[in-house]
Amino acid sequence: MKKNRKNLALLLLAASLLAGCAGQSKSQSSRSSQTKSEKKAESKASSKSAAKSAASSAKSSSSQASSKSAASSSQRADTNRIGTLTSQLRTKLPGMLLPAADGLGRGSSNLNIRYTSSSSQNVVYYSVGNSPLALNDSRIASEKPYAVLTENKNVADASSLINYQEPKTGLPAVKIAGNVTGTEEGAAGSTYLQFNQGQWSFVVRASNVQGQKPLPTAQKLLALYQQYGLPDTAAKSSVQVDVGESLGSLNTVITWAKGSSVYQFKAHSTETAFKMLKSLN
Repeated sequence: MKKNRKNLALLLLAASLLAGCAGQSKSQSSRSSQTKSEKKAESKASSKSAAKSAASSAKSSSSQASSKSAASSSQRADTNRIGTLTSQLRTKLPGMLLPAADGLGRGSSNLNIRYTSSSSQNVVYYSVGNSPLALNDSRIASEKPYAVLTENKNVADASSLINYQEPKTGLPAVKIAGNVTGTEEGAAGSTYLQFNQGQWSFVVRASNVQGQKPLPTAQKLLALYQQYGLPDTAAKSSVQVDVGESLGSLNTVITWAKGSSVYQFKAHSTETAFKMLKSLN
């Protein structure tokens, strides 16, 4: 009897041990399954995040490309505006020299042009309006031109229109830049600074009343001439600049001869004048 009790106890102990091992195995299996599920979820989230990031990057690149394309198209449109209008002008004013560049830093898309023509003179007005208008639209007359190009045709005496100034002597010398010097003189409340280069005379006028000085403008004028040059001329020609630039002032006046014509170009900005004349053809 005692022996049977002992065997029963051993059987119970063995069963208990087997149950514990089975529970531990089941717990380990559950934990392993949970870990695998977590890793799978993490992997899925990571893939989704990567895909979202790639899509965002692609969208950004596409947006940038679209912006660049739009800017490029806008620049082409600005360039084509002066080209289109000039092409139309050439049919109206055959033989007249015309600029291929508008000389503007901005506003090219709203460039407007009107002209007048007679047997002795052609005049072309360049302005920037609120919107682009057709060549010679009547509304352009109300816009202030930033540049005006005039061709005087069949001129017998070019010098009468050009106003070239011979180099002065006996006046105070002023160094402009490098080896270029000019002369300075005062008259009627103004100071005139003159220098000569080749066939061209350059005169800068400054108002004493407004406290203006001619030298800085003369230095800028010389630098622009050295950078852009001026049109070929058949006679001694002139550049005259009043200190100060404002819309509609047309303070820069450049006059030269080409064949039997005398051209005069006026602009509110000296730099704009040189840029436009550089593209003349």
